[in-house]
Amino acid sequence: MKNSSIENRFCMSLVAFAVIVRLLLATGAAAAVDEAFGRAPQVQAPEPDILTLEILAAPEPIVPPEPEPQPEAEPEPASEPEPGPTYTPPVFSAEEADGIRIAGACSYTPDKQTLLLQPSSLDFQQDGPTVLIVHTHSSEAYTMEAGFEYPESDELRTQDSRYSVIRIGDEIAQILQDAGIEVLHDTEPNDYPNYNGAYERMRQTIEGYLAAYPTIQMVLDLHRDAAEDAGGVPVALTAYPDGEACAELMLVVGTDEGGLPHPDWQENLANALKLQALLNRSAPGLCRDLDLRTERFNQHETPGSLLVEVGASGNTLAEALRSARILANALVKLIRGEEA
Repeated sequence: MKNSSIENRFCMSLVAFAVIVRLLLATGAAAAVDEAFGRAPQVQAPEPDILTLEILAAPEPIVPPEPEPQPEAEPEPASEPEPGPTYTPPVFSAEEADGIRIAGACSYTPDKQTLLLQPSSLDFQQDGPTVLIVHTHSSEAYTMEAGFEYPESDELRTQDSRYSVIRIGDEIAQILQDAGIEVLHDTEPNDYPNYNGAYERMRQTIEGYLAAYPTIQMVLDLHRDAAEDAGGVPVALTAYPDGEACAELMLVVGTDEGGLPHPDWQENLANALKLQALLNRSAPGLCRDLDLRTERFNQHETPGSLLVEVGASGNTLAEALRSARILANALVKLIRGEEA
């Protein structure tokens, strides 16, 4: 019994000793324990606080290097548009005025030189159509030839616009448009089925266009003249300016001598003289004498109005089309000027 009691007490002492050791370790007395057991004291690093641990644990922020400044790229020079052709108004001479003969039933004797040399009052620098092409006698046609046959609505007349003076208007309109001139072309039949009253109907048509398009400066009325020999056979009026047969052209200018108001007829005549001078330069011999008339032919509607007879009943459409191209190119020079 005594041995058991002693053993129990010894065990209890060991337990108490272990508790003391743990308390000493917990209170930071590790050095005393080491000394009691003859061990060398161990240096323990101070325990960092929570804030220090967090700072040590956080990775250093990675700061990307600032990009080196790049030199600004030189702006590419803007490409300049290639200069287009420049134009100057055509210049005329007194000699050219003397070379134009004025015929017709009118008794007026205008001063050709003064009218030809004076600046035109027409302003083609308009934003819109500036030329109107009409056909008072829209069914006028030419002598048939192979490849140009057409159904006649009357002798030397047709409603098929491919073979009448309307075709001449198409040719001129295309050339003007290709040159940048805005054109209106009236292709409605105006003299069929009733030939009488054609000029009055056309007056109303022209005034309708002018009301809708106040930019119009020139009204070009294209006709085909009638010419016969003593036996009543159609006669061709032909010139050969470039070696090919071309229908002759006649410019017709109306006045107020017949009694109808026409205050600007001399301006019409001035522009007709300029056009004929240009035609004489490009195609000598193509123009007949300028025809000054007592009637006004609706030319009072604009200072640039003009009536042109393209060939005669004995000419062919092919001959008339050649002349139409020459006329159109002269009109381009009159309207836009000559290339410098």
